[in-house]
Amino acid sequence: MPHADVHYDIETGDAKPTFGVVSDVHAYITTVYQHLTILGAMACVGCAVQLKVGIFMFWPMLLGSIAALYFVYTSTSYPFRLSMFLTFGFLGGWSVGPIISIYKIPGDLVLTAFALTTLIFVCFTASAMYSKRGEWLHIGGILSSCITGLFAVWVLSLFFTIPFFHTILIYGGLVVFSLYVAYDTAIMIENANNGNKDAMIDSINLFIDFLAIFKRILIILAESRD
Repeated sequence: MPHADVHYDIETGDAKPTFGVVSDVHAYITTVYQHLTILGAMACVGCAVQLKVGIFMFWPMLLGSIAALYFVYTSTSYPFRLSMFLTFGFLGGWSVGPIISIYKIPGDLVLTAFALTTLIFVCFTASAMYSKRGEWLHIGGILSSCITGLFAVWVLSLFFTIPFFHTILIYGGLVVFSLYVAYDTAIMIENANNGNKDAMIDSINLFIDFLAIFKRILIILAESRD
């Protein structure tokens, strides 16, 4: 049974269980998912454009994403932050295009991957929301170590063609980023409860998780088809 924190309604005096998410944070969470939807729409545009032009440009895409993320975190100008926010979503979608092209993935398989990704995302999001407040926060250090390990394996895979490296990056990454959905959701809720609200940053964190899961499921479905 999930632990329910109790929130007292000032107007009625009623005690309401909130499962770690107090009622005044609900509106903010809705705003975050609205921003996440916008990122998803921009990603669809970016993927469509990449498939149309057929140019990957890995390093410009990567550096552009890092620059956009940096300015979202540091800029104080809302219009500029918004433009970088949309750019980040566009470039995220751009990075999906080559996977679809290389594996020649049909549209129905893309939709299947999207549905499975959404299912995983919803399950881990619900797990964070309906758990005791802060219960997922303790795994942050473990996940950071896992990301470091995945990065090290990725670097090694650039120099050594070992199938096991590919398995670690795909399946290990799938597990890590699925857990990151719960962790980032818990961080978002905790920060919001403490008055630290930034919908752009919180939605970007969740978007990164969603995109990482989606790419891996795409590859898994494509490779299982062959």
